[in-house]
Amino acid sequence: MTDRLHEAVRRQIESGAIVCPASRQRLHLDANRLLATPDGAISYGVSASGVPMLITNAQLLEQYARSSEQMNREYTAQHLQSEQRWTTRIRRNDYRTRASILAAAAVLEGLDDGAACVSIGGGPTRADPRYINLNIGPFPNVDLVGDAHQLPYADASVDAIHCEAVFEHLHSPVIAAAEIFRVLKKGGKAYICTPFLQAYHGYPHHYQNFTITGHIKLFEDAGLRVLSSGTCVGPVYVLRNMIAVFIANYAPRPLNRILRAGWSLLSMAIAPLDIVLRDRPNAFVMASTTFLVAGKA
Repeated sequence: MTDRLHEAVRRQIESGAIVCPASRQRLHLDANRLLATPDGAISYGVSASGVPMLITNAQLLEQYARSSEQMNREYTAQHLQSEQRWTTRIRRNDYRTRASILAAAAVLEGLDDGAACVSIGGGPTRADPRYINLNIGPFPNVDLVGDAHQLPYADASVDAIHCEAVFEHLHSPVIAAAEIFRVLKKGGKAYICTPFLQAYHGYPHHYQNFTITGHIKLFEDAGLRVLSSGTCVGPVYVLRNMIAVFIANYAPRPLNRILRAGWSLLSMAIAPLDIVLRDRPNAFVMASTTFLVAGKA
């Protein structure tokens, strides 16, 4: 099992970057092929696919994986293949801003191959090959199972963090923001993208969305310096998504299917309008998601 560890995960364990989330002690592979603290008091399993399960509450982990039906579905190979169809790509295109794309890339600038880069909530895709995907469940393409509220990383051990569409699902976002501050190295940066105007979408839970000012304040209060911020996905996407959700949940059947098909076609036609609106100074007023880059001084 452990010989299947993601190479970057193995390096981070050996360097002491990945630690016990409860005691923050270094971990080593013991005789039972478990990741254990030096005194052996705490140990963690490794899945058959080589994913360390660094969660202190195993029952919570199992409950989460069972209850998150949509997330399990979206992480299947069949679903990922369907997402590659050109019709699906057109329908799902969110026309995110160039500023947000450049900001995500800037977090990794100047880092060498040995840098510790973590995508919190990462998977089923990978934001960049350098990122380790950390998620709350052992889903496909997840390299490390951990909790954003209790990251399995040592203090000041991480160079770069990517975190997209995660904070709305966290029951204690203040704690999670403080964890990002704790694990980042001095000079390290984090790219964080969070919904503002989106309908409820539980994976399995959805606790809050953030305005751009609330988003910024959350991370400034955690001790980070916000280096840049703005709209990631614009207002037209909000209309497309909200109307689709309204039809799916409230339109009577069989009218429901007809309206969904009609709106899907019309939605694809109006989607490019976000190219015009997404970069306006007031795009944040009706943004679907906003982003920020935060650094640790």
